[in-house]
Amino acid sequence: MSTTILPSDMNITYQTFIHTEDLSQQRILFRAAFPENVGTSSESEEHYFWKFQSFPATPFSYEYAAYSDKELVGYYAAIPYSYRIDGQLTACGMVCDVMTHPKKQGKGIFTGIGRYATDDLHKNGVGFTTGYPIRPEVIPGHLKVGWKIVFNLPMYIKLLRSNSVLKSKKIGFAAPLVNVGLFIANNTFRLLNRKNRDYTYVVHTRNEFLELEEYKTFFEKWKLQQQNILIKTKEFLAWRTGAPQTEYKFVVIRKDRDVAGIAITRFVELKEIPSIAVLDLMILNEDKNGLSALYSALVDIADRYNAEAIITMMSKRWAQNYNLKRMGFLKSPFEFSLIIKKLDPSMDDAALFDESKWHLMWIDSDDL
Repeated sequence: MSTTILPSDMNITYQTFIHTEDLSQQRILFRAAFPENVGTSSESEEHYFWKFQSFPATPFSYEYAAYSDKELVGYYAAIPYSYRIDGQLTACGMVCDVMTHPKKQGKGIFTGIGRYATDDLHKNGVGFTTGYPIRPEVIPGHLKVGWKIVFNLPMYIKLLRSNSVLKSKKIGFAAPLVNVGLFIANNTFRLLNRKNRDYTYVVHTRNEFLELEEYKTFFEKWKLQQQNILIKTKEFLAWRTGAPQTEYKFVVIRKDRDVAGIAITRFVELKEIPSIAVLDLMILNEDKNGLSALYSALVDIADRYNAEAIITMMSKRWAQNYNLKRMGFLKSPFEFSLIIKKLDPSMDDAALFDESKWHLMWIDSDDL
């Protein structure tokens, strides 16, 4: 299936990407478009097969290509996530790995492949697409083909030690003094938010968590308390946390024997700061008192990995709901954006584009 569009790009063809024919070209394009990933597991074919050929749905993914003659100059993909939007189960395409060869930029390829891909996704019954750009230069290309910026997703940081931050500013000599201040501040936050004795936590490995039978019951309770949510089945979480050369820790909060909350974490280096990233956080409305136990668990994990910060990404509404400020988190200057393109015209704009209806974190994206 192929087509040629845009008069200014008569030599550019758009079609379904076939990995059995052109994976080597796709990996070369990936390295050219995302040089920051060169030397990481993300550039490997193993990573590609995990991401685009193992998702627990049919099809595994939707992939599209732009060719100039026989050269792959653009690529666009969407993973078939499932959402419940205002009570209705809806197919979503989580758009990722959108790339144009650096030498071919400015020729309309980004806009052309975006239009071609989303038209095809609509034909395949996908109700809407999501994206999470952090680079502002890519947003105009999305807006040209019908995407909307729904809301921003700030990154929040709880700094435990200052060594890496101050070293990057070439004032590492000040770290011991600043660390004393951070120690006092973080212990003050811990005293102000003493762990409720009704709640306990256990930190599980990925395999241990996936064997927990109680997760399904917890998720069914939690999703009834939300409006717009990603359907996070155990099969989805197994895939999402199954990328090559990654390790995730799952925090399970319990009240008595019942699961009250869950957080998914991963050790990463962001901006050269060794950090614990919180990809997802779910807690039942009636168990908000268990948040102090959850944040205690995050600090313990950070200590275990010698991390200097705890970071997360969420909307301002959920940052307030999860008491981030009270727990010592600060809003950083870095922000992702949730952008959406509605493909099914019957979907209600009020449900889809209202920030207050969404529970959304890093887990909803392909980042980390």
